[in-house]
Amino acid sequence: MIMLGIGLPELVLILVVALVVLGPQRLPEVARMLGRAYGQLRRASEEFQQTIRQDLAALERQEDVNRNKAIAQELRERFADVADLQIAIVRESDRHG
Repeated sequence: MIMLGIGLPELVLILVVALVVLGPQRLPEVARMLGRAYGQLRRASEEFQQTIRQDLAALERQEDVNRNKAIAQELRERFADVADLQIAIVRESDRHG
């Protein structure tokens, strides 16, 4: 049983010291309080990690959108160049034909 890097021997020692310091009446109350605090901290940590994952995914999607916009702009420019060439060819053939 390893929790927060604490093995069974360390946990037993902590419980014995807590029992001596707090006494048998306050120990359950303090244990509940610490358990609740640990649960809240764990939930907050999980929520934070989830938020980070969502933000990273959103950034990746935005990068994809930006990359696609750049590709679309490049294609528009190339199509415009092709259209200009076609117009020039038609005009040149009209002049010679």
